[in-house]
Amino acid sequence: RPAAGDPALGELFMAGAAPIVYPETLGPDAVREIRAMKGRTEAAAALGGANEIKRGVGGIRDVEFAVQLLQLVHGRADPSIRGGNTLAALRALGEAGYISPEDAADLAAAYTWLRTVEHRLQLVDLRRTHRVPDQPGPRERLAKALGYRDGPGGTALGAFDAELVDRRA
Repeated sequence: RPAAGDPALGELFMAGAAPIVYPETLGPDAVREIRAMKGRTEAAAALGGANEIKRGVGGIRDVEFAVQLLQLVHGRADPSIRGGNTLAALRALGEAGYISPEDAADLAAAYTWLRTVEHRLQLVDLRRTHRVPDQPGPRERLAKALGYRDGPGGTALGAFDAELVDRRA
């Protein structure tokens, strides 16, 4: 999408690129390449282990990949679902009926929650990480930084771990 320069020229470019970005049909080579890309992504995620929230199974990239694939498949005929913002695209996909509004809302909530976890992780030592700690101490600190608290019903860590499983599902 245009980021600088003449807005009219940027829009002209976007209109000219649309038939290439959103083809009439996806040929067999494109489908094979998408499958291969997804396979490479999943293989890289496996190296990060179960606590990788960005590239891991049910993580941030899974939501983004699903949204972008739906945009690629249906965006040629429906410009309303095109866009670079994942949450806005989820809303548009749900409103247009490509996914149920309930699924769109669930995916948006999971995506937002996972992004919040990612940001809390990165605030520790101000480093770029996407791994939930394995050790109970740092993991509990993360849970408490996200607002979970120990109580009669269970621990902050237990509540966080249960929600992590739920959101990734």
